[in-house]
Amino acid sequence: MKLLVASVFALTTSVAQAATRVAVIELGAAGTVRRTTTAASDSAVSVDGVASFWSALHGYGRKLQHAGMPMVPDLFSRPDSGVVVGLTGVDLDNMPTLNSLMNENGDETSSNNRVVGHMEVPGKQCNKMMKNVKQMDAVETPTEIKSTFKTRAEESGISGLQLDVTSANAADVDAQIASLINDASFENTKTVVLHLVVEEEDGAARRRDLARRLEEAQGEEQQDGENADNQQQNNNNNNGFYGYGYYNAYGEWVTPYKTMFQIQYFNVVLWTSLGLVAVLFFSIYLMVYMPLMADTLLFGESARVAYDD
Repeated sequence: MKLLVASVFALTTSVAQAATRVAVIELGAAGTVRRTTTAASDSAVSVDGVASFWSALHGYGRKLQHAGMPMVPDLFSRPDSGVVVGLTGVDLDNMPTLNSLMNENGDETSSNNRVVGHMEVPGKQCNKMMKNVKQMDAVETPTEIKSTFKTRAEESGISGLQLDVTSANAADVDAQIASLINDASFENTKTVVLHLVVEEEDGAARRRDLARRLEEAQGEEQQDGENADNQQQNNNNNNGFYGYGYYNAYGEWVTPYKTMFQIQYFNVVLWTSLGLVAVLFFSIYLMVYMPLMADTLLFGESARVAYDD
């Protein structure tokens, strides 16, 4: 039932859930951008917020960055250049490298260990974001991405390039992005910050949103099933407990009822303790009220002393 509800809800709200994501990637010497404690999913970033981050990082226009953003510029290090790469009409399912870069759970061994963080802006906002970049090139073919990027990376400040991704050139664009990320010419010579702006097509965003909701619903149903099985197991005395009970904060089953073993153990300890206490008191009683008898040796000595007198 939950799967059906999630499917209907995802289909009816997929258009409203469309979003444009920004991945901030450092090429060369790292340390110019710092991640904050605010997660990208917990912060509603606007187009103006992204523009304020770009201006604060690369020093153009206004310098004041919006509050509550997932990344901030470093106080002491500044990048030599910044390039915004805007991609529209993207289907991440057909672009594994780009999908890995946009994945927020990147590990240190994968290609996205250069990714500092992500920002997410509701709606299709790639074109609006690119308007905040003064020097912007419109790239026609994927083969121009790397060369144009290197040309713009030689300039100070921030610049950009934009390309419309289709199903025909998606593989080539993904290969160009992978080659750009792994380019050794940026290693330790200068710091270039790549701002990767990805706007998914409606169909791809709808499929990803539907798959995510179905996975969440399936996980909830599986968790509910496990909880029901645990409860049934407790009710059937599979763990040795009877009747009412609950799980405490440590995940332990707590119930006021006792098992047969606990009842038997309690009675054995109780009556054994009472028996030993009774034997102790009876022994003390016998010792206190023990009858006294005259000592033969002392009695004879006392009689001799009395006779000598």
